[in-house]
Amino acid sequence: MHTLTMQLVATVTFIGFFASSGVQGGTEQAPAASTASGAPAREGQRPNIVFILVDDLGPEWLSCYGSEHKTPNLDRLAETGIRFQTVYSTPLCTPTRHELLTGRYPFRTGWTVHHDTPRWGGQYFDWRREITFARLLRDAGYATAIAGKWQINDLRTHPDALQQHGFDEHCVWPGFEEGNPPAAERYFDPFVQTNGQRGTLKGKFGPDVFNEFLIDFIRRHKHRPFLAYHAMVLTHTPFTKTPHNKDTTAAGIALHPDMVNYVDHLVGRLVSVLDELQIRDRTLVIVTSDNGTVSGVRGRMNGRTVNGGKGKLIETGIRVPLIVNWPGKTPAGQVSDRLIDFTDFFPTLLDLAGVAPPDGVVLDGRSFAAVLQGRPDAQPAREWIFSQLGENRVIRDKRFKLYSDGRFYDVVADPEETTDLAGSDNPEVTAARKRLESKLDALPADAKLPFSPAQKKIKAPR
Repeated sequence: MHTLTMQLVATVTFIGFFASSGVQGGTEQAPAASTASGAPAREGQRPNIVFILVDDLGPEWLSCYGSEHKTPNLDRLAETGIRFQTVYSTPLCTPTRHELLTGRYPFRTGWTVHHDTPRWGGQYFDWRREITFARLLRDAGYATAIAGKWQINDLRTHPDALQQHGFDEHCVWPGFEEGNPPAAERYFDPFVQTNGQRGTLKGKFGPDVFNEFLIDFIRRHKHRPFLAYHAMVLTHTPFTKTPHNKDTTAAGIALHPDMVNYVDHLVGRLVSVLDELQIRDRTLVIVTSDNGTVSGVRGRMNGRTVNGGKGKLIETGIRVPLIVNWPGKTPAGQVSDRLIDFTDFFPTLLDLAGVAPPDGVVLDGRSFAAVLQGRPDAQPAREWIFSQLGENRVIRDKRFKLYSDGRFYDVVADPEETTDLAGSDNPEVTAARKRLESKLDALPADAKLPFSPAQKKIKAPR
């Protein structure tokens, strides 16, 4: 077991800071995760995990969700796995990643806004304060690797951050960094850090570099359980050509569809390697996105035009796709209406790996491992999901959505949130609003980060 396990003792010293404001009173929310089976999985039952996090992509761009844009590789995963209809992230990159890795809501960790640590300095993802699922899986015997985007530590000042957070190996675009020239490129001629070695890879395409790194990692670890976290840089701006359309005359937003095509291509490449290595039936593949599509990029879904909502708490900013595929385990072709948010991945992955949750840490996630194993009634379903940006919060059930400022919408009948029902006297609407108000009001105030925020902001391209 890795020596970083000893740091859990240090982490527990922070629990008093959080526990007094826990979601214990949340009747539907479990205050801590628990394993689905109650006992560790045997070695042969522990799945490999390939977790693919696409950057800035709403469901309106996936044909399995009704998009007019075709994504055949993603469609095949959905056709032979489970596609979830209602999944909440946060509306921006870094708070979502922090929530995903810790299983804790922004109000609990204090990471409530987007903060690009390499660019702005200040707050960072502190392994002495928070525990990732990668760290727990590694300590339980998993080989672990990350490839792609990492913006929540400055790897110049904390070169061992990824190791501390639980990743044995890494190949990442570290985020924008001040310098001459600045280390900003993530696409062609990308600036990359690979297992501590940093530099520009001339003639390379960043998404290919990250994908190939994980393929090599998987090949080397095919005989033991592994976690491969593919935090893609696509489809984030700047809009770019790809190796498949280098001769196009398109520019700007017009390049976005081909960026989506390349995401689909990379997913297909990874899955084909799992097939080639004959480990597909013991590998869990998860594909989701950190937030909705950037505003101004419009897709067609189910007969209507959908404008991206990144950066906003509207449905197109926080409702993201989720496809989970595990041959022989996940029910094939199922479309689930179970409510999921990004805190749920932490306890779910631990359940499937037979790893106990960390003692004393308040988790907000609820495991849906039983759903992925074809046993949907084995674990209670959520009654609500949550998202946050800054001081603004939203909570929704399968039909209604409440903002912390009082706005209230039927997002099934009104997905664009055009009609505020806050003043409605309809008994059904009133009862739903009161029910969600009681849940939202019970949540604690935002925790404060125990260090200073950024003292300056570096002007740089987004």
